[in-house]
Amino acid sequence: MAFLQACCTLVVNVLCLPLHLIQAAGLYEIYKRVFPMCLYRCSLLYNKKMYDKKKELFRNLSEFNKPGGPLTILEIGCGTGTNFEFYPPGCKVICTDPNPHFQKYLEKNMGENNQLSYEKFVVSSGEDMRSVESESVDVVVCTLVLCTVNNIPETLREVRRILRPGGAFFFMEHVVADPSTWSYFFQHVLQPFWYYFGDGCEVIRETWKYLEAAGFSELKLRHIEAPLVFLIKPHIVGYMPLERLWLPHRMKSCLMKLCRLLCLMLTLPLYLMEITGLFGMYKRLFPLLAYNITFSYNDKMHETKRDLFRNVGKFANSDGALCLLEVGCGSGANFKFYPCGCTVVCTDPNPHFEKYLRMSMDANTHLTYGTFLVVSGEDMAEVEDESVDVVVCTLVLCSVANVQRVLREVRRILRTGGAFYFLEHVVSDPSTCTYFLQHVFEPLWYYLGDGCMTTRATWKDLEAAGFSELHLKHVEAPEVTRMIRPHIMGYSIK
Repeated sequence: MAFLQACCTLVVNVLCLPLHLIQAAGLYEIYKRVFPMCLYRCSLLYNKKMYDKKKELFRNLSEFNKPGGPLTILEIGCGTGTNFEFYPPGCKVICTDPNPHFQKYLEKNMGENNQLSYEKFVVSSGEDMRSVESESVDVVVCTLVLCTVNNIPETLREVRRILRPGGAFFFMEHVVADPSTWSYFFQHVLQPFWYYFGDGCEVIRETWKYLEAAGFSELKLRHIEAPLVFLIKPHIVGYMPLERLWLPHRMKSCLMKLCRLLCLMLTLPLYLMEITGLFGMYKRLFPLLAYNITFSYNDKMHETKRDLFRNVGKFANSDGALCLLEVGCGSGANFKFYPCGCTVVCTDPNPHFEKYLRMSMDANTHLTYGTFLVVSGEDMAEVEDESVDVVVCTLVLCSVANVQRVLREVRRILRTGGAFYFLEHVVSDPSTCTYFLQHVFEPLWYYLGDGCMTTRATWKDLEAAGFSELHLKHVEAPEVTRMIRPHIMGYSIK
Protein backbone atom coordinates (compact mmCIF):
# COMPACT_ATOMS: atom_id res chain seq x y z
CA MET A 1 0.00 0.00 0.00
CA ALA A 2 2.84 2.38 0.88
CA PHE A 3 4.51 1.71 -2.50
CA LEU A 4 1.25 2.30 -4.39
CA GLN A 5 0.68 5.50 -2.43
CA ALA A 6 4.17 6.76 -3.24
CA CYS A 7 3.71 5.98 -6.96
CA CYS A 8 0.31 7.67 -7.16
CA THR A 9 1.62 10.72 -5.29
CA LEU A 10 4.50 10.97 -7.78
CA VAL A 11 2.04 10.87 -10.69
CA VAL A 12 -0.06 13.66 -9.14
CA ASN A 13 3.10 15.71 -8.52
CA VAL A 14 4.02 15.37 -12.19
CA LEU A 15 0.51 16.45 -13.20
CA CYS A 16 0.87 19.45 -10.89
CA LEU A 17 4.15 20.51 -12.48
CA PRO A 18 2.49 23.43 -14.34
CA LEU A 19 1.13 24.66 -10.99
CA HIS A 20 4.61 24.37 -9.43
CA LEU A 21 6.01 26.48 -12.27
CA ILE A 22 3.21 29.03 -11.98
CA GLN A 23 3.98 29.42 -8.27
CA ALA A 24 7.73 29.66 -8.88
CA ALA A 25 7.12 32.38 -11.48
CA GLY A 26 4.96 34.39 -9.03
CA LEU A 27 1.83 34.03 -11.17
CA TYR A 28 -0.03 32.13 -8.46
CA GLU A 29 -0.84 35.47 -6.84
CA ILE A 30 -3.61 35.83 -9.44
CA TYR A 31 -5.41 32.88 -7.85
CA LYS A 32 -5.16 34.55 -4.43
CA ARG A 33 -7.45 37.26 -5.83
CA VAL A 34 -9.95 34.67 -7.08
CA PHE A 35 -9.73 32.37 -4.02
CA PRO A 36 -11.92 34.56 -1.72
CA MET A 37 -14.81 34.32 -4.20
CA CYS A 38 -14.42 30.51 -4.40
CA LEU A 39 -14.19 30.19 -0.62
CA TYR A 40 -17.22 32.42 -0.10
CA ARG A 41 -19.37 29.99 -2.06
CA CYS A 42 -17.79 26.92 -0.43
CA SER A 43 -18.27 28.46 3.04
CA LEU A 44 -22.02 28.68 2.57
CA LEU A 45 -22.16 24.93 1.90
CA TYR A 46 -19.71 24.15 4.75
CA ASN A 47 -21.74 26.21 7.23
CA LYS A 48 -24.92 24.47 6.21
CA LYS A 49 -23.44 21.00 6.78
CA MET A 50 -21.52 21.95 9.93
CA TYR A 51 -24.15 24.24 11.46
CA ASP A 52 -24.90 22.04 14.47
CA LYS A 53 -21.21 21.36 15.12
CA LYS A 54 -20.36 25.07 15.06
CA LYS A 55 -23.34 25.97 17.23
CA GLU A 56 -22.24 23.39 19.81
CA LEU A 57 -18.61 24.54 19.66
CA PHE A 58 -19.35 28.23 20.23
CA ARG A 59 -22.22 27.91 22.72
CA ASN A 60 -20.04 28.65 25.77
CA LEU A 61 -18.02 31.57 24.39
CA SER A 62 -19.58 33.94 26.93
CA GLU A 63 -18.06 31.97 29.83
CA PHE A 64 -14.72 33.59 29.00
CA ASN A 65 -15.95 37.18 29.12
CA LYS A 66 -13.86 39.37 31.42
CA PRO A 67 -15.81 41.23 34.13
CA GLY A 68 -16.98 44.74 33.30
CA GLY A 69 -16.61 44.73 29.54
CA PRO A 70 -17.78 43.16 26.28
CA LEU A 71 -16.46 39.79 25.16
CA THR A 72 -13.52 40.42 22.82
CA ILE A 73 -12.97 37.80 20.10
CA LEU A 74 -10.05 37.68 17.70
CA GLU A 75 -10.51 35.41 14.71
CA ILE A 76 -7.37 34.18 12.95
CA GLY A 77 -7.83 33.64 9.22
CA CYS A 78 -11.36 35.02 9.34
CA GLY A 79 -11.82 34.57 5.58
CA THR A 80 -15.32 35.67 4.63
CA GLY A 81 -16.59 35.82 8.23
CA THR A 82 -18.70 32.66 8.24
CA ASN A 83 -18.41 32.28 12.03
CA PHE A 84 -19.98 35.66 12.88
CA GLU A 85 -23.52 34.30 13.14
CA PHE A 86 -22.42 32.00 15.99
CA TYR A 87 -20.90 34.74 18.19
CA PRO A 88 -22.94 36.13 21.12
CA PRO A 89 -24.65 39.53 20.55
CA GLY A 90 -22.72 42.58 21.73
CA CYS A 91 -19.27 41.05 21.55
CA LYS A 92 -16.36 42.88 19.94
CA VAL A 93 -14.64 41.14 16.99
CA ILE A 94 -11.12 41.64 15.62
CA CYS A 95 -10.44 39.95 12.26
CA THR A 96 -7.08 38.87 10.83
CA ASP A 97 -6.23 37.24 7.51
CA PRO A 98 -3.06 37.25 5.37
CA ASN A 99 -5.14 37.68 2.18
CA PRO A 100 -6.41 41.29 1.85
CA HIS A 101 -8.78 40.31 -0.96
CA PHE A 102 -11.19 38.77 1.58
CA GLN A 103 -12.27 42.20 2.81
CA LYS A 104 -15.10 42.62 0.27
CA TYR A 105 -16.84 39.39 1.36
CA LEU A 106 -15.95 40.01 5.01
CA GLU A 107 -17.77 43.34 4.98
CA LYS A 108 -20.83 41.66 3.48
CA ASN A 109 -21.01 39.23 6.42
CA MET A 110 -20.40 42.09 8.85
CA GLY A 111 -23.46 43.85 7.42
CA GLU A 112 -25.56 40.71 7.86
CA ASN A 113 -24.43 40.32 11.50
CA ASN A 114 -24.88 43.81 12.92
CA GLN A 115 -25.46 42.39 16.42
CA LEU A 116 -21.68 42.38 16.73
CA SER A 117 -19.17 45.23 17.08
CA TYR A 118 -16.29 45.05 14.62
CA GLU A 119 -13.05 46.68 15.75
CA LYS A 120 -10.63 46.20 12.84
CA PHE A 121 -9.43 43.95 10.03
CA VAL A 122 -5.70 43.22 10.28
CA VAL A 123 -3.83 41.80 7.28
CA SER A 124 -1.38 39.47 9.02
CA SER A 125 -0.43 35.81 9.24
CA GLY A 126 -1.18 33.73 12.31
CA GLU A 127 2.53 33.48 13.07
CA ASP A 128 2.99 37.25 13.36
CA MET A 129 0.19 39.28 14.92
CA ARG A 130 2.40 41.95 16.47
CA SER A 131 -0.20 44.64 15.77
CA VAL A 132 -2.41 42.96 18.40
CA GLU A 133 -1.41 43.77 21.98
CA SER A 134 -0.41 41.06 24.43
CA GLU A 135 -3.16 39.78 26.76
CA SER A 136 -5.76 41.94 24.98
CA VAL A 137 -8.50 39.47 23.94
CA ASP A 138 -10.82 37.04 25.75
CA VAL A 139 -11.20 34.44 23.01
CA VAL A 140 -9.23 33.48 19.90
CA VAL A 141 -11.08 31.54 17.19
CA CYS A 142 -9.44 29.50 14.45
CA THR A 143 -11.47 27.36 12.02
CA LEU A 144 -9.92 25.65 8.99
CA VAL A 145 -6.77 27.77 9.36
CA LEU A 146 -4.11 25.63 11.07
CA CYS A 147 -4.12 23.49 7.92
CA THR A 148 -2.60 26.40 5.98
CA VAL A 149 -0.27 28.27 8.34
CA ASN A 150 3.47 27.80 7.81
CA ASN A 151 4.27 27.17 11.47
CA ILE A 152 1.60 25.83 13.85
CA PRO A 153 3.68 26.09 17.07
CA GLU A 154 4.53 29.73 16.31
CA THR A 155 0.84 30.48 15.65
CA LEU A 156 -0.14 28.89 18.97
CA ARG A 157 2.51 30.88 20.80
CA GLU A 158 1.04 34.06 19.28
CA VAL A 159 -2.41 32.90 20.43
CA ARG A 160 -1.11 32.49 23.99
CA ARG A 161 0.54 35.91 23.84
CA ILE A 162 -2.58 37.83 22.83
CA LEU A 163 -5.01 35.89 25.04
CA ARG A 164 -5.59 37.34 28.48
CA PRO A 165 -5.11 34.87 31.38
CA GLY A 166 -8.37 32.97 31.78
CA GLY A 167 -9.24 33.34 28.09
CA ALA A 168 -9.64 30.46 25.62
CA PHE A 169 -8.68 29.30 22.14
CA PHE A 170 -11.51 27.70 20.10
CA PHE A 171 -10.71 25.56 17.06
CA MET A 172 -12.32 23.44 14.34
CA GLU A 173 -9.82 21.89 11.92
CA HIS A 174 -9.70 19.07 9.39
CA VAL A 175 -6.84 16.62 10.02
CA VAL A 176 -5.17 13.55 8.57
CA ALA A 177 -7.27 10.36 8.61
CA ASP A 178 -6.44 7.08 10.32
CA PRO A 179 -3.61 5.30 8.39
CA SER A 180 -5.77 2.19 7.93
CA THR A 181 -8.37 4.06 5.84
CA TRP A 182 -8.69 4.87 2.14
CA SER A 183 -9.15 8.53 3.14
CA TYR A 184 -5.55 8.51 4.43
CA PHE A 185 -4.38 7.04 1.11
CA PHE A 186 -6.16 9.64 -1.01
CA GLN A 187 -5.19 12.52 1.31
CA HIS A 188 -1.52 11.76 0.68
CA VAL A 189 -1.97 11.09 -3.04
CA LEU A 190 -4.01 14.22 -3.79
CA GLN A 191 -2.21 16.55 -1.37
CA PRO A 192 -0.05 18.20 -4.12
CA PHE A 193 -3.15 19.25 -6.07
CA TRP A 194 -5.19 20.16 -2.98
CA TYR A 195 -2.39 22.44 -1.79
CA TYR A 196 -2.89 24.73 -4.80
CA PHE A 197 -6.67 24.41 -4.89
CA GLY A 198 -6.90 25.35 -1.18
CA ASP A 199 -4.32 28.17 -1.27
CA GLY A 200 -1.73 26.31 0.82
CA CYS A 201 -4.11 23.89 2.57
CA GLU A 202 -2.59 20.61 3.79
CA VAL A 203 -4.88 17.65 4.50
CA ILE A 204 -2.21 15.44 6.10
CA ARG A 205 -1.48 17.41 9.30
CA GLU A 206 -1.73 15.84 12.77
CA THR A 207 -2.81 19.16 14.24
CA TRP A 208 -3.97 17.68 17.55
CA LYS A 209 -0.35 16.88 18.47
CA TYR A 210 0.59 20.56 18.27
CA LEU A 211 -2.43 21.49 20.41
CA GLU A 212 -1.43 18.91 23.01
CA ALA A 213 2.08 20.40 23.19
CA ALA A 214 0.98 24.06 23.25
CA GLY A 215 1.07 24.37 27.06
CA PHE A 216 -2.51 25.50 27.76
CA SER A 217 -3.91 24.66 31.18
CA GLU A 218 -6.51 22.31 29.68
CA LEU A 219 -7.38 20.79 26.30
CA LYS A 220 -10.95 19.84 25.44
CA LEU A 221 -10.69 18.09 22.06
CA ARG A 222 -12.86 15.66 20.11
CA HIS A 223 -12.19 13.80 16.86
CA ILE A 224 -15.28 13.76 14.64
CA GLU A 225 -16.25 12.68 11.13
CA ALA A 226 -17.69 15.72 9.34
CA PRO A 227 -20.42 15.23 6.69
CA LEU A 228 -18.08 16.50 3.97
CA VAL A 229 -15.96 15.30 1.05
CA PHE A 230 -13.71 12.40 2.17
CA LEU A 231 -10.48 14.43 1.92
CA ILE A 232 -11.53 16.74 4.78
CA LYS A 233 -13.95 14.45 6.60
CA PRO A 234 -11.75 13.83 9.69
CA HIS A 235 -12.02 16.86 12.00
CA ILE A 236 -10.99 17.94 15.46
CA VAL A 237 -13.11 20.43 17.45
CA GLY A 238 -12.79 21.92 20.90
CA TYR A 239 -11.19 24.65 22.94
CA MET A 240 -8.27 25.27 25.28
CA PRO A 241 -8.55 27.61 28.28
CA LEU A 242 -5.48 29.60 29.25
CA GLU A 243 -4.48 29.41 32.91
CA ARG A 244 -5.60 32.36 35.02
CA LEU A 245 -2.99 34.55 36.62
CA TRP A 246 -2.34 33.53 40.22
CA LEU A 247 -1.75 37.23 40.93
CA PRO A 248 -2.97 40.37 39.11
CA HIS A 249 -0.41 41.35 36.49
CA ARG A 250 0.75 44.65 38.02
CA MET A 251 0.96 43.23 41.52
CA LYS A 252 2.88 40.22 40.24
CA SER A 253 5.32 42.45 38.32
CA CYS A 254 6.06 44.65 41.34
CA LEU A 255 6.40 41.68 43.68
CA MET A 256 8.70 39.90 41.22
CA LYS A 257 11.00 42.94 40.95
CA LEU A 258 11.14 43.33 44.72
CA CYS A 259 11.88 39.64 45.35
CA ARG A 260 14.52 39.58 42.61
CA LEU A 261 16.22 42.61 44.20
CA LEU A 262 16.33 40.80 47.56
CA CYS A 263 17.78 37.72 45.88
CA LEU A 264 20.41 39.85 44.15
CA MET A 265 21.43 41.29 47.53
CA LEU A 266 21.77 37.77 48.96
CA THR A 267 24.04 36.76 46.08
CA LEU A 268 26.33 39.79 46.51
CA PRO A 269 29.05 37.69 48.24
CA LEU A 270 29.01 35.26 45.29
CA TYR A 271 29.29 38.17 42.86
CA LEU A 272 32.32 39.50 44.74
CA MET A 273 33.88 36.02 44.66
CA GLU A 274 33.38 35.93 40.90
CA ILE A 275 35.00 39.29 40.14
CA THR A 276 37.96 38.48 42.44
CA GLY A 277 38.51 35.12 40.77
CA LEU A 278 37.72 33.04 43.87
CA PHE A 279 34.64 31.52 42.21
CA GLY A 280 37.03 29.39 40.15
CA MET A 281 37.20 27.04 43.16
CA TYR A 282 33.52 26.23 42.68
CA LYS A 283 34.21 25.25 39.07
CA ARG A 284 36.39 22.44 40.46
CA LEU A 285 33.58 21.30 42.76
CA PHE A 286 30.75 21.70 40.23
CA PRO A 287 31.53 18.55 38.16
CA LEU A 288 31.13 16.40 41.30
CA LEU A 289 27.73 17.98 42.05
CA ALA A 290 26.64 17.73 38.40
CA TYR A 291 27.72 14.07 38.23
CA ASN A 292 25.49 13.16 41.19
CA ILE A 293 22.55 15.29 40.06
CA THR A 294 22.78 13.71 36.60
CA PHE A 295 21.77 10.29 37.93
CA SER A 296 18.52 11.71 39.33
CA TYR A 297 17.79 13.74 36.17
CA ASN A 298 18.46 10.76 33.90
CA ASP A 299 16.08 8.57 35.90
CA LYS A 300 13.28 11.13 35.62
CA MET A 301 13.97 11.93 31.96
CA HIS A 302 14.83 8.41 30.76
CA GLU A 303 11.77 7.98 28.53
CA THR A 304 12.09 11.54 27.18
CA LYS A 305 15.75 11.06 26.27
CA ARG A 306 15.11 7.65 24.74
CA ASP A 307 12.35 9.15 22.59
CA LEU A 308 14.62 12.06 21.58
CA PHE A 309 17.58 9.93 20.50
CA ARG A 310 15.71 6.96 18.99
CA ASN A 311 16.35 8.04 15.37
CA VAL A 312 19.93 9.35 15.69
CA GLY A 313 21.19 6.40 13.65
CA LYS A 314 19.40 7.52 10.49
CA PHE A 315 21.88 10.40 10.12
CA ALA A 316 24.85 8.06 9.65
CA ASN A 317 26.91 8.88 6.56
CA SER A 318 26.90 6.86 3.35
CA ASP A 319 29.31 4.18 4.63
CA GLY A 320 27.17 3.56 7.73
CA ALA A 321 29.53 5.26 10.18
CA LEU A 322 28.13 7.86 12.57
CA CYS A 323 30.30 10.62 14.01
CA LEU A 324 28.59 12.42 16.89
CA LEU A 325 29.87 15.51 18.70
CA GLU A 326 28.40 16.50 22.06
CA VAL A 327 28.63 20.16 23.07
CA GLY A 328 29.00 20.59 26.83
CA CYS A 329 29.15 16.84 27.44
CA GLY A 330 29.61 17.24 31.21
CA SER A 331 29.87 13.80 32.83
CA GLY A 332 28.59 11.90 29.77
CA ALA A 333 25.01 11.35 30.90
CA ASN A 334 23.78 10.86 27.31
CA PHE A 335 26.20 8.10 26.28
CA LYS A 336 23.84 5.21 27.02
CA PHE A 337 21.27 6.60 24.58
CA TYR A 338 23.63 6.70 21.58
CA PRO A 339 23.57 3.89 18.97
CA CYS A 340 26.12 1.10 19.19
CA GLY A 341 29.34 1.68 17.26
CA CYS A 342 29.12 5.44 16.77
CA THR A 343 32.15 7.65 17.37
CA VAL A 344 31.66 10.31 20.04
CA VAL A 345 33.69 13.52 20.28
CA CYS A 346 33.21 15.37 23.59
CA THR A 347 33.62 19.08 24.28
CA ASP A 348 33.24 21.06 27.50
CA PRO A 349 34.74 24.35 28.69
CA ASN A 350 35.30 22.91 32.19
CA PRO A 351 38.36 20.57 32.19
CA HIS A 352 37.46 19.22 35.63
CA PHE A 353 34.66 17.14 34.09
CA GLU A 354 37.20 14.78 32.49
CA LYS A 355 37.49 12.49 35.54
CA TYR A 356 33.73 11.82 35.58
CA LEU A 357 33.56 11.72 31.79
CA ARG A 358 36.10 8.85 31.77
CA MET A 359 33.92 6.95 34.25
CA SER A 360 30.94 7.23 31.88
CA MET A 361 33.11 6.17 28.94
CA ASP A 362 34.21 3.04 30.82
CA ALA A 363 30.55 2.24 31.57
CA ASN A 364 29.48 2.62 27.90
CA THR A 365 31.84 0.43 25.90
CA HIS A 366 29.39 0.19 22.98
CA LEU A 367 30.77 3.55 21.75
CA THR A 368 34.09 4.71 20.31
CA TYR A 369 35.45 7.90 21.84
CA GLY A 370 37.49 10.61 20.16
CA THR A 371 39.44 13.40 21.82
CA PHE A 372 37.99 15.35 24.76
CA LEU A 373 38.20 19.01 23.69
CA VAL A 374 38.24 21.71 26.36
CA VAL A 375 36.45 24.40 24.33
CA SER A 376 33.34 26.55 24.64
CA GLY A 377 30.35 26.04 22.36
CA GLU A 378 30.92 29.47 20.83
CA ASP A 379 34.42 28.60 19.58
CA MET A 380 35.04 25.04 18.39
CA ALA A 381 37.81 25.99 15.95
CA GLU A 382 39.56 22.64 16.58
CA VAL A 383 36.64 20.85 14.87
CA GLU A 384 36.75 20.93 11.07
CA ASP A 385 33.94 22.28 8.91
CA GLU A 386 31.24 19.73 7.97
CA SER A 387 33.08 16.95 9.80
CA VAL A 388 30.34 15.45 12.00
CA ASP A 389 26.99 13.79 11.29
CA VAL A 390 25.19 14.68 14.52
CA VAL A 391 25.68 17.36 17.19
CA VAL A 392 24.03 16.90 20.59
CA CYS A 393 23.39 19.60 23.18
CA THR A 394 21.42 18.90 26.39
CA LEU A 395 21.08 21.43 29.22
CA VAL A 396 23.85 23.53 27.71
CA LEU A 397 22.26 26.42 25.81
CA CYS A 398 21.00 27.70 29.17
CA SER A 399 24.56 28.47 30.26
CA VAL A 400 26.49 29.50 27.14
CA ALA A 401 27.40 33.18 26.77
CA ASN A 402 25.93 33.49 23.27
CA VAL A 403 23.32 31.00 22.00
CA GLN A 404 23.36 32.31 18.42
CA ARG A 405 27.15 31.92 18.11
CA VAL A 406 26.90 28.34 19.39
CA LEU A 407 24.28 27.53 16.77
CA ARG A 408 26.44 29.07 14.03
CA GLU A 409 29.31 26.84 15.15
CA VAL A 410 26.98 23.82 15.15
CA ARG A 411 25.94 24.56 11.57
CA ARG A 412 29.58 24.99 10.54
CA ILE A 413 30.77 21.61 11.85
CA LEU A 414 27.67 19.65 10.74
CA ARG A 415 27.77 18.06 7.30
CA THR A 416 24.91 18.90 4.97
CA GLY A 417 22.02 16.60 5.89
CA GLY A 418 23.32 16.16 9.44
CA ALA A 419 21.25 16.89 12.55
CA PHE A 420 21.45 18.91 15.75
CA TYR A 421 19.68 17.29 18.73
CA PHE A 422 18.68 19.37 21.73
CA LEU A 423 16.96 19.04 25.11
CA GLU A 424 16.89 22.31 27.04
CA HIS A 425 14.98 23.86 29.91
CA VAL A 426 13.41 27.21 29.00
CA VAL A 427 11.45 30.07 30.49
CA SER A 428 7.89 29.26 31.51
CA ASP A 429 4.69 30.95 30.35
CA PRO A 430 4.38 34.47 31.90
CA SER A 431 1.02 33.61 33.47
CA THR A 432 2.48 30.87 35.69
CA CYS A 433 3.99 30.77 39.16
CA THR A 434 7.01 29.02 37.62
CA TYR A 435 7.78 32.13 35.53
CA PHE A 436 7.73 34.21 38.73
CA LEU A 437 10.11 31.85 40.53
CA GLN A 438 12.46 31.62 37.53
CA HIS A 439 12.91 35.39 37.40
CA VAL A 440 13.18 35.87 41.17
CA PHE A 441 15.72 33.14 41.89
CA GLU A 442 17.75 33.31 38.68
CA PRO A 443 20.60 35.37 40.26
CA LEU A 444 21.18 32.62 42.83
CA TRP A 445 20.57 29.81 40.32
CA TYR A 446 23.17 31.37 38.02
CA TYR A 447 25.93 30.72 40.54
CA LEU A 448 24.68 27.34 41.74
CA GLY A 449 24.38 26.15 38.13
CA ASP A 450 27.74 27.54 36.98
CA GLY A 451 26.22 30.16 34.68
CA CYS A 452 22.81 28.53 34.11
CA MET A 453 19.99 30.92 33.11
CA THR A 454 16.36 29.92 33.72
CA THR A 455 14.70 32.71 31.72
CA ARG A 456 15.85 31.98 28.17
CA ALA A 457 13.36 31.51 25.31
CA THR A 458 15.82 29.23 23.50
CA TRP A 459 13.29 28.06 20.91
CA LYS A 460 13.42 31.52 19.30
CA ASP A 461 17.16 31.18 18.68
CA LEU A 462 16.62 27.72 17.17
CA GLU A 463 13.89 29.04 14.86
CA ALA A 464 16.20 31.83 13.67
CA ALA A 465 19.30 29.63 13.27
CA GLY A 466 18.76 28.90 9.57
CA PHE A 467 18.44 25.11 9.63
CA SER A 468 16.50 23.58 6.73
CA GLU A 469 14.14 21.75 9.10
CA LEU A 470 13.22 22.22 12.76
CA HIS A 471 11.37 19.51 14.70
CA LEU A 472 10.64 21.04 18.12
CA LYS A 473 8.11 20.48 20.86
CA HIS A 474 7.53 22.00 24.27
CA VAL A 475 7.23 19.52 27.15
CA GLU A 476 6.84 19.66 30.91
CA ALA A 477 9.63 17.59 32.45
CA PRO A 478 8.27 15.10 35.00
CA GLU A 479 9.24 15.45 38.65
CA VAL A 480 12.22 17.78 38.17
CA THR A 481 12.46 20.97 40.20
CA ARG A 482 9.93 23.60 39.17
CA MET A 483 12.65 26.07 38.15
CA ILE A 484 13.58 23.91 35.14
CA ARG A 485 10.34 22.06 34.48
CA PRO A 486 9.47 23.70 31.09
CA HIS A 487 11.62 22.05 28.40
CA ILE A 488 12.01 22.03 24.64
CA MET A 489 13.23 18.97 22.77
CA GLY A 490 13.78 17.92 19.18
CA TYR A 491 16.25 18.19 16.34
CA SER A 492 17.19 20.46 13.44
CA ILE A 493 18.51 19.30 10.08
CA LYS A 494 21.16 21.25 8.18
